[in-house]
Amino acid sequence: MIELEDFKTVLAVVETGGVLKAAEVLHRVPSAVSMRIQNLENRLNTKLFEKQGRNIFPTSQALSLAEDARKILAQVQVAESKITKDRPGGIFRLGATDSLAGTRLSIPISRLLKRYPEIDFELKVASSEEIAEGILQRRLDAGILITEGRDERFSQTSLFREKLVIIAEKGSAPIKVASDIVGKTILAFHVTNTYHDRCLEWFLRAGMTPRRIIELPSYSAIIGSVRAGLGVAVVPLHWLEHFKCLDMVSVHDLPQSLAYVQVDFVHLKQNTSPNLKAMRAVLKEMQAD
Repeated sequence: MIELEDFKTVLAVVETGGVLKAAEVLHRVPSAVSMRIQNLENRLNTKLFEKQGRNIFPTSQALSLAEDARKILAQVQVAESKITKDRPGGIFRLGATDSLAGTRLSIPISRLLKRYPEIDFELKVASSEEIAEGILQRRLDAGILITEGRDERFSQTSLFREKLVIIAEKGSAPIKVASDIVGKTILAFHVTNTYHDRCLEWFLRAGMTPRRIIELPSYSAIIGSVRAGLGVAVVPLHWLEHFKCLDMVSVHDLPQSLAYVQVDFVHLKQNTSPNLKAMRAVLKEMQAD
């Protein structure tokens, strides 16, 4: 007989590609995941995963079982929702980018937890790419991230367009075209950050490359470095307003085609948990405020 935990374990290993990542998703130690897989293989008298070096690969039987697991777990989720009458509660893991987590999300998260104290809330701060991957691998239930159009793997709720600006040392010369900063150092929170990508695209369109790029650990470090004249950076205007930094630096507009990014509430289409509905509701309230 295959137990519900067996389905969850096989699906997690197939989708994450390994025992270690599956253990993170399932909140188990790796040895417990390996033991459950081994016991299931013994009960079914079939091999589910083949080991090649340090990697494991699912057999056709494992892939078939994972597909059944998706359907069964979705049905279980629906049944649980009916029993609990869609009351939010339990673990809810939300991913958000650094610039959003400390600014726009503070109020909706506070409302969510005051309204539903039964929710065991976890916030993961990461890049948009890492958040999307975390949702796909079920390490996160949902994310608030920058999106580039529609992605058929996800359900996306449009929240707002974030305006980006380029900041430089106070009193610096106007910045109107990429050549105005070609000799400057570019400061980035992450070199894979979407805001930084917009700056690189500006250079690319002009047929130029930045003189130097320095990655810094936080937006506060970027502000401090810009104020000291170390370089320039692309940041969200709302972040500058929220932390009252507008008077600390010189603020310049990016070209209109690069100045805005779309921010969405994202989760897997098959995930219809009450926690998602509750989070979406407080985000809608944020839009109305």
